Amino acid sequence: MNNILIIGCGLLGSSLLRRIHKKKIVKKIFIYEKSKSNISKIKKLRLPGIVIDNIDKGAINYDLIIFCTPMSEYKNLILKINNFITPKTLITDIGSSKVETSRLIKKFLKKNISWTQSHPIAGSEVSGPEHGKENMFQDRWCILIKEKNTKKNIWTF
Repeated sequence: MNNILIIGCGLLGSSLLRRIHKKKIVKKIFIYEKSKSNISKIKKLRLPGIVIDNIDKGAINYDLIIFCTPMSEYKNLILKINNFITPKTLITDIGSSKVETSRLIKKFLKKNISWTQSHPIAGSEVSGPEHGKENMFQDRWCILIKEKNTKKNIWTF
């Protein structure tokens, strides 16, 4: 795998970032984060990855895109990534509302794109990249929701 884009780098996004980096499963990790506070924390913590301030700047061939943002951001993000994703790009998310995610995917995601919804059973009462842990998802369940007619892709972190 060459390139991963993590959209949103709070507690769960930064935990994924740390684990992906530790396991060396990708050449480059790109991070799109809107919060100036979180960007400052990411830099201060010297987290691995390339922070991009415009999602279109990272418009390269992503193998995997992971949504780690509030559900309220999904529609706008889907419309933005539609400009550069290809059928080879796998998309997943860590959101908890799968009914709403399904509705947004069906309505706004361009056709022939694979989005496998996921819901990791992990987290904490705290938020922010400073609380992320590289073992947040280790020995935890992750529920994958497969829609009809989607490709079978499995990624292990």
